[in-house]
Amino acid sequence: MAQKARYPGYKYRFDLLKIPIIKRIVKSRSFQFAVIFPNFVVFIILMVSAFIGSPVGNKNLAVLVVWILWWAALMIVLTPLGGRLWCMMCPMPAIGEWLQRRTFTKKKREKGYGLAKKWPRKLDNIWLQNFSFLTVSTFIGVLTTRPWATGIMLVLLVLVLPTIFHMVFEKRVWCRYICPVSGFIGLYSMVAPIELRVKDRGVCLKHIGKECIRGSPAGYGCPWFEFPQNLNRNAYCGLCMECVKTCPLDNIALNIRLGGNDLYVEPWHGIKKKGLDEPFKAFIMSTLAVIYALVFAGPDPWFKDVANIFGGETFSRIFVDNVLQESFHPERLATFAAIVWGSTLVVMPVAFLIFVVAAKALSGWKDSPPLKKMFINYSYMLVPLSLTAWIAFALYILLINGSYIIAVISDPLNFGWNLFGTKDLPWTPIGTSVIPYIQAAIIIFGLIWTVNTIKNISKAMFESRSKAIRSAIPIVVFAIIYAILVLNVWLGVFDVRGLLGGLIG
Repeated sequence: MAQKARYPGYKYRFDLLKIPIIKRIVKSRSFQFAVIFPNFVVFIILMVSAFIGSPVGNKNLAVLVVWILWWAALMIVLTPLGGRLWCMMCPMPAIGEWLQRRTFTKKKREKGYGLAKKWPRKLDNIWLQNFSFLTVSTFIGVLTTRPWATGIMLVLLVLVLPTIFHMVFEKRVWCRYICPVSGFIGLYSMVAPIELRVKDRGVCLKHIGKECIRGSPAGYGCPWFEFPQNLNRNAYCGLCMECVKTCPLDNIALNIRLGGNDLYVEPWHGIKKKGLDEPFKAFIMSTLAVIYALVFAGPDPWFKDVANIFGGETFSRIFVDNVLQESFHPERLATFAAIVWGSTLVVMPVAFLIFVVAAKALSGWKDSPPLKKMFINYSYMLVPLSLTAWIAFALYILLINGSYIIAVISDPLNFGWNLFGTKDLPWTPIGTSVIPYIQAAIIIFGLIWTVNTIKNISKAMFESRSKAIRSAIPIVVFAIIYAILVLNVWLGVFDVRGLLGGLIG
């Protein structure tokens, strides 16, 4: 009997590929080029603007588009609703993949450029993505106020590094294992209402060809190193649609779903066990959501000052460093790096471990799953919790600073143009009186969502309902404490730095 890919809680699904025009579009060999190339052109323009445009952050197109518009689009729309949709259209791997395949659209039989080396098995995880994101975050105060810094970052992430990795290794090693953006998109894509899955896993098991990973005249084997028949989480599917093109049995579905159970299912037959790399990505993202809020919107200027490793003054708002003095402050860099790396890799995981130990004790030390398994499984509750924290942050940045973009698009290269008549538009923050209430509603929604996620994770680990409830209690308390901390940052009830100083002292 055919073994269908069924997951608990996914009661409602609709395959978008049942719509003929959508299926024709994604099966076209030109599809991915068509969605990547416009973004590639945009990012080239942003690089040019970063270097020849205004040297002031709030007047430079690259800074404003990358750190306001693009970041808000990722966190508010693309990732929560589309999962890996950005990865489908991302320009970062474009040059390398075009060189690797020696074509923009066609499927060529002859070997492309590059060494096509295998990626080391020991690095089959997202630790490098974790570290690359932390590295970018360490310099976030410079990146968001110095156009030249954003320009260097774009050159490295769009032109240089992905191309090097494509020329040395096979397929999309950069996207799967290195890219700082890919890591958090993969984490949050697991709750998105869209998924690519096989329709009937039994059909895959009986089929010998496996064109989805070997390739065929119609397309390439999965560039993301995924095996569609074993795919039951969104984390590492880049939605490139190659498997839709190569599958001769029409057994691939692009589903709209209600659910989000990717957070508490194991990969098929344990082919790839969950490790600590994904939990630490959750710790990184949940902690940095608080740190970014303190730096860019918090009431204490110390956080803003310590993140600004160049210049002699505190920047009053994000993107608005008008200080011409470019003196380097290594003590600030050391302090902020210690905050970013120490809080995400040590403080947050240790704090979470304490609550997991309490969860194990309440559920019965001997009768509960191993501590490491509980630590890993429960860490996924941070995904909806931190995602809503990031949505609250991105919404604030967009509404407060979005008017800068409207002004700058009239003179994107600082040539004195006024293309749309908006060059002299004054900075006009939107909704300042209601933003905190919207943010509070988002965080509370995230807390409710998280409590339900904790319940489902606990139920998946315990057969006994009473043990599942007892085990979940400390994790719910942890979620409540985190939500209160995030709400405090936005509503400004406690002196966070003073509290931290008191704890340390």
